[in-house]
Amino acid sequence: MKFLSIFPLAGFLFIAAALAGRILVLRKKGIRVSSKAAGKPRHLVLLYPFFGALLVVWLSELVRLAFGLTSGFLPDWFTGELSAGILLKILGAVVLVAALIVLMLALLHFHDSLRFGLDEKNQGQLITRGIFSFSRNPFFLSIILYFSGLALLHPSLFFILMALLTVTSIHFFILKEEKFLLKFYGEAYRKYKKKVGRYF
Repeated sequence: MKFLSIFPLAGFLFIAAALAGRILVLRKKGIRVSSKAAGKPRHLVLLYPFFGALLVVWLSELVRLAFGLTSGFLPDWFTGELSAGILLKILGAVVLVAALIVLMLALLHFHDSLRFGLDEKNQGQLITRGIFSFSRNPFFLSIILYFSGLALLHPSLFFILMALLTVTSIHFFILKEEKFLLKFYGEAYRKYKKKVGRYF
């Protein structure tokens, strides 16, 4: 069972390393993967410290679980598990593994088109093959699967709320991104959108 406590942190480190590695490869090719900060709504920029603090607290919970620490930033009633069922934990571990597989396939099939943010001056080619022929958003799907798997593996109020927050935030961003992609790629994206589902 110790492995199930370490797995979420190990999975996060794997995701971070895979992303960092892919970004470094693209940068060596002279490809900028992030959009410029200019033009971003001011209220979103002001939220960055909040999300940064939330990330620190979330990571501290992963570390606490992995190393068996008894206390953290949050109260026990908020971080204590609501269920200790082994089947739920096994399901959570399976979903986490699926998240890592989907992520690796997404990074592989992105080729040189990996981008973060919406920037008309910095868009790659529209990818419709590989895992993108099954999901229009495999990268975001992998993140949703990761947080959902974590909430199943360690079903505390904190991780459940984090999963809900992540899923909701990603969904609304995708809705905004779809309008941008439709404007940028036009009919090609319209056909792709009709053929392949948003998540599955």
